[in-house]
Amino acid sequence: MLALRPFTAGSRYFWSQTPVVASVPWGLRLMSTVVEGVFCIKPDQLPSTVTRLTNLDTAMMHFPGVTAHNFFLGSLDVNQLKEALVRVVEKNPALAGRIRSTANHGLEVHYEEASGCHFYVRRLPVDLEAVMEEFDSPKIARKPLEWEALIEKLGIANTGPGPVQIDKDAPLLTATYLQGDRISTLSLSVSHLLGDGATKMKLLQLWDTEFKNPGSTAALSGREAVEETDAYIKRSYSDWVQAAMKAFYPRIYERHVLHRDIAKYNMVVVRIQEATMKKLKAAELATAEPGTIFSAQDALIAWLGNVLGAKWYSFTVDLRGRADGLKTCAMGNAFMTWFGTPEKGPGKFTAMDVRSTINSQGMNAAAALEESLFSGIDDSIDVNSWVKLQYRPSFGGECWKQVRAIGSGALPFVFRLNYHVVYQPQKGEYVMYHFGLREEEALKLQLEWQKLGEESVSSVSGAALQTFLAQK
Repeated sequence: MLALRPFTAGSRYFWSQTPVVASVPWGLRLMSTVVEGVFCIKPDQLPSTVTRLTNLDTAMMHFPGVTAHNFFLGSLDVNQLKEALVRVVEKNPALAGRIRSTANHGLEVHYEEASGCHFYVRRLPVDLEAVMEEFDSPKIARKPLEWEALIEKLGIANTGPGPVQIDKDAPLLTATYLQGDRISTLSLSVSHLLGDGATKMKLLQLWDTEFKNPGSTAALSGREAVEETDAYIKRSYSDWVQAAMKAFYPRIYERHVLHRDIAKYNMVVVRIQEATMKKLKAAELATAEPGTIFSAQDALIAWLGNVLGAKWYSFTVDLRGRADGLKTCAMGNAFMTWFGTPEKGPGKFTAMDVRSTINSQGMNAAAALEESLFSGIDDSIDVNSWVKLQYRPSFGGECWKQVRAIGSGALPFVFRLNYHVVYQPQKGEYVMYHFGLREEEALKLQLEWQKLGEESVSSVSGAALQTFLAQK
């Protein structure tokens, strides 16, 4: 450690002497106004008790860190970024902890000498800055593996999936700031064992708000009420449905996924224009009863289920705010999965099938769960939307767009899921990843997107992914 440099009372940080990029001689180098290095942030007073993770947390074992990359026109004030993050971590010390296993196969966040969050500051190389500027959403959809390779070439840190964190000294929060001549990027990654997408976006909002109004940060509430709220929602479910949900996820779900041969599956990535989302909703409205209310995302799920001929579907729902005890600012994996089947049979979805599942809070899940217990995740779709969760920060600058990358450490797992996730890089467009597709499904899905007018769509085979990973 070069030196401890106190920023605010009760917090500390230091520069590591460990090289960040092996080909670059280490040292603090002033470029424009950026000093390169890795910055460790650790509260001065660590909690004296551990934080127990819930069953919903441990179910996220194989999922990557929840990460978003925020692009800005021009540069940000690095010192203010550091100061603000220090104060956020001071109020939320679990971010600086380390995950340890327990004798009864549980997980806890412990606070030790090795604790701390990592904040990387680097110069964005001139040649890569030009590449980043050209990598718009259509190009991400057309060249998804090149996008993954670019993010890793830039050295943007990701906390990775659970196995790289448990009983190791891996940080649970990493942030990376890259400053170029014309643009800058700020990426934030949070362990999925520690929290879900809502947790990550709330932390990004806290950091942005603290940057603008120093001293405004409040602690996120705890995860103690998560399992109680989950049970509260399920109280209206039959005993069989509750038992089936517990049996299926994560044990049966993970068994099916992990036994799949990557070479037999494919990924499709598409950039979706707002006009296409409106087209999907309009098509559903044309056949719906007058006065029917549903969202464009309901229509998207129905369209996807019809294209793939799915027998059942599921989607992720935030638990926050659904019971008095669980606050909207709760840290943790505070979500549940709702299951449903199309009323008219496999591949005959309507948007109202999805909306009915939402209105009933997933109560009519028996048929979907029966199918899942019999055939696993085959012939199903599991959809997750980041759109409503997304928070676009400014940090005193001009935010250009917010994008995602999956990460090579997580791709082998998510590639085998029947999983479909959508987010919004900027107003007027979306990027959607479709995983776990058989070859004929991938070809059909590409064709159907093209019929809707979406030309920025591509498919990646399992063999291509294996080659990509072998070259790393």
